[in-house]
Amino acid sequence: MIKDYNRKRGTHTNTRRMLLQKSTTVLLILCFTSYTNADQTCPEVKLVGLNDQERLTILQGCPGLPGVPGTNGIPGIPGSKGEQGFLGAKGAKGEPGAFGKMGPVGDKGMKGEPGPIGNTDPQGAKGAKNCKELLEQGHTLSGWYTVYTESNKGISVYCDMDTDGGGWLVFQKRMDGSVDFFRDWNSYKRGFGSKLAEFWLGNDNIHLLTETGSHELRIDFEDFDNVKTFAKYQSFKILGESEKYKLVLGEFTGGTAGDSLGDHNDMPFSTKDQDLSPSHCAETYKGAWWYTNCHYSNLNGLYLKGSHETYADGVNWKTGKGYNYSYKYTGMKIRPSK
Repeated sequence: MIKDYNRKRGTHTNTRRMLLQKSTTVLLILCFTSYTNADQTCPEVKLVGLNDQERLTILQGCPGLPGVPGTNGIPGIPGSKGEQGFLGAKGAKGEPGAFGKMGPVGDKGMKGEPGPIGNTDPQGAKGAKNCKELLEQGHTLSGWYTVYTESNKGISVYCDMDTDGGGWLVFQKRMDGSVDFFRDWNSYKRGFGSKLAEFWLGNDNIHLLTETGSHELRIDFEDFDNVKTFAKYQSFKILGESEKYKLVLGEFTGGTAGDSLGDHNDMPFSTKDQDLSPSHCAETYKGAWWYTNCHYSNLNGLYLKGSHETYADGVNWKTGKGYNYSYKYTGMKIRPSK
C-alpha cells in the first residue's frame, strides 16, 4: 500500500509538473508574442485560474474591422441666441453702385425775380450775300468763300475775282472730265463735284442765290486749242423745286460765243430720272439741262474732249463749236447787276 500511495503521489506530482511546465511555456510564448507585437494594438495576455489546481490561459484577439457607421441622430433642439458681439472695425469703402432710375419730376418751382438787364453788344458785321460784296470788302483773290442768303443760310461758293472786273459767283464748272455729270434729280438738287475741279453748285442753292435782286449771267468757254470765248445775258434766275427749277433768262447782251441759251428760257430742268422735255432729251443727249425739243446747248453733257462723232451729247454750244465739239472748259457764273 505504501508503494501504491507513493506511486499515485508520484503520478500527481508528475502531472502538476507537466501542467506547470506547459503553463510556463505558454506564458513565455505569450510574453514573447506580446514583446514582438509591441508596435501593434492588440491587448496584453491575462491568465485566469479556474481553480486551485489548474490555470487556463486565454489570449484575447486583436479588434476586428470597424462596423458600418450608424445613421445620423435626430438634430438636437437649437440653442438660445447668444449675445451680440462687439462692433467690428469699419471696412474699406466699396465701389460706387450703378445709378438708379431717375425719380419723378418735381413740382414746378415759383417764378424767380427778373435778373438785371445785360449790356447790348454792338451788332456784328453782316455777312456778304455774293462775291461782288466780298470783292468790295477787299477780297481780291479768286477762291472759295462763304456767302449768305436772305434767310441767312451760309453757302460755300467759288468766287472769280479776275474775269471781267471780278465779283462773279461760279455755279457750274467743267475742265477735265473728272466728275460724272450724267446724274439724277436729287444730285442736281443738292449739288455735287469737287472744289478742286468740276462741280454743280446745286439747284436749291442757285435758286436761293438768285430769288431776290437781279443777276447778270456770264458763260466762259475754252476749246482744246486754248481759244477762249464767252456769252453774257442781262439777267438770270431759276425758280424753286415746286416749279421744277424753271429758267428765267434775260436778253443776250453779247459775247464771241453767240447765243445758244435764249431758246431755253421758261423751260423746266430735266434729268435722266425726271425728264420733263417733250422728247426725253436728258436720256438721249446724256445730260441735265433746261431742254426744249431738244437743245441748242448742253453744257452738262458728256466730256468728250473736242470733236466727236456722236451727235449733240457732249459739252456743246451750237453757236460756238456746234453739236460735234465738246469744250475743254466752261464756267457759268452770276453777279449782281449794276
